[in-house]
This record gives sequence, C-alpha cells and structure tokens, in this order.
Amino acid sequence: MESSVDLKSSQKAFYSKSTVNSRADLGAYAKFIEKLNFSYFGIISMTILIGSIVGGIAASVILTNDAPIWQLGVCAAVSMANNTAGIGQAPTKWVVNLFILSLVVNTLLLLANL
Repeated sequence: MESSVDLKSSQKAFYSKSTVNSRADLGAYAKFIEKLNFSYFGIISMTILIGSIVGGIAASVILTNDAPIWQLGVCAAVSMANNTAGIGQAPTKWVVNLFILSLVVNTLLLLANL
C-alpha cells in the first residue's frame, strides 16, 4: 500500500515538473502572443482594418483581371474569417493566426493577378 502512495506522489511530481517546464520553455511565437494580450482590443481593430483593406484590394484586382471565381471566393472567405475572429472577440492566438493567414492568401492572390 505504501508503494502505491509513493508511485502516485512521484507521478504528481513528474506531471507538475513537466507542466512547469513547458510553460517556461515557450517558443518565440507563444511569447509574442502573450505580449499581444496587453493590447487585445487594439490588435482586434488593427487586424480588422488592415485585413479588410488588403482583402478589398485583392478582390478588386481579381475582379478586374477576370480571374476564376474560386479566387474571389477564397479571398472573401479568408477575409471574412479574419473579420469574424476580430468581431467575435476570439482568443488572441486565433485573431493573429487568421490575420496572418488572410494577409498571406490575399497577397498571393494579388500577386498572381497582377
């Protein structure tokens, strides 16, 4: 009976050490996201503004270039996902990740249609 108690306490010690180490060893991107939590609503407003501008420019270039309609659909989908995350006050990680995705996809579509 005593050995099972020792086993449970050693398991608890192992798990508590592993969670402490994982929090201490955050990557650079996770640290960046933690820093952005300070100005959460500022980040939301800027991602909505910049994402909408880039998405609108990409959509107008796609339309004037007579590109396939799926390109316009992809452009609109990632722009709306970015805006939905911001307006819906999603966690900072979601807002930033969708903003980066929106910028990358819309920039690629914009460059493909120039």
